[in-house]
Amino acid sequence: MAALTVTGVLAAVTALMAALGKQQISKATPPKPEQTMDNVKADVAEIKEKTQR
Repeated sequence: MAALTVTGVLAAVTALMAALGKQQISKATPPKPEQTMDNVKADVAEIKEKTQR
């Protein structure tokens, strides 16, 4: 009986930690690399400008 209780408590703690970890990961990573996209747009604009001269 004690083994079942310990297993249940450990399962609950594991589920809680997994939920908290998933929440932190979703907050930490943006859905798209905004800085990289801005840099690529700037590069494309500069290339277009230089080819029009």
